[in-house]
Amino acid sequence: MKVTNMVSAGIILIICISLCQSKYLEDVESTLAIFRLWKAEYGKQYLSVEEEGRKFEIFRDNLKWINQLNDEYSEFTEYAVNKFADMSKEEFIAKVLMVSRPYPKHNGDRILQIERIGDIPDTFDWTTQGKVTSVKDQGSAGSCWAFSTIGNIEGQWAMMGKKLTNFSVEQIVDCDGTEDIVQQHADCGIYGGWPYLAYQYVMKTGGLESWDDYPYCCGLGGGPGTCFACPAPSYNKTLCGPPIPWCNMTQSCVFKVDKSKFVPDLKVIDWKLVEQNESSIAEVLIKYGPLSVAMDARMLQFYHRGVFKSRLCSKTSLDHAVLLVGYGTDKSVFGTTPYWKVKNSWGPKWGENGYFRIERGTGMCGINTQVTTAFLQQ
Repeated sequence: MKVTNMVSAGIILIICISLCQSKYLEDVESTLAIFRLWKAEYGKQYLSVEEEGRKFEIFRDNLKWINQLNDEYSEFTEYAVNKFADMSKEEFIAKVLMVSRPYPKHNGDRILQIERIGDIPDTFDWTTQGKVTSVKDQGSAGSCWAFSTIGNIEGQWAMMGKKLTNFSVEQIVDCDGTEDIVQQHADCGIYGGWPYLAYQYVMKTGGLESWDDYPYCCGLGGGPGTCFACPAPSYNKTLCGPPIPWCNMTQSCVFKVDKSKFVPDLKVIDWKLVEQNESSIAEVLIKYGPLSVAMDARMLQFYHRGVFKSRLCSKTSLDHAVLLVGYGTDKSVFGTTPYWKVKNSWGPKWGENGYFRIERGTGMCGINTQVTTAFLQQ
């Protein structure tokens, strides 16, 4: 048994070393060897030889792109092949991210007013204090906005001294069709949405079921347990686009949601926007708990570790929602870089065990433009 475990560990180590390199060989033979290791690591299978050939060419192009990124950003960030390595940039944007939109502008009374807490610690992390649930994987659905919303509400619940609980992301995806006609934003199920609108759904509907009672199923890629829910009852075709062409009504909100299973005493009564000053964001993070944030994530596709920064991302158009959980400063031979620690919804194998760090203090990729939090009934 020990020998078998040692062999398995050795194979895993070889795969990891092969897949996580700062510089990949780009010749066909070397790329094919890495492609085979990558398929084994991620359990990738293709329907035809033609599809595998097409995916290999995308994989090869991505290796070259990763090498370019590592050449340019090696002082701060390391990029590597991951589960997205056979996706073109266009496919990644279409299947994983939301449609990029300008961030919404809110009235002044929506901005959270807080008393300054003075000096704050050099580093802070809610993941070590029992306020953040495990990393999840949104899979093949543009449901990041629901994961971000739920992550914030889970944190708020734990901040009240309640047991840290996984709440239902799928309920939000299936049931929330809240719209903001003035700003032309809406919650669109698997096609994307906005946490500030999702808070309003939870306020209106009166609560949430737990993850166990209403489990995630829309992003499982057709595998066991995948659901094909029909759009939310208030789905806005004008703002969201055409709904999926086929769906199963029995797997949809109207059949599945059960208010008798709502988590007792969980009530969202309000939500607030945090001002864009990143010093203020740090203070709010410490005082109020994990915060929902949105950003332009196009350049995160092959992030592996380090502090992410990019000259190619937008500070005003957002396509991904995540959860801000901490901050600190990275120190290296190249200097110091302040960072935010962020929980993603791309699974624990992505990035730094499902998290990433992003440069703090520069509005990197719009990370400071749509910082929100729910408020719960005490």
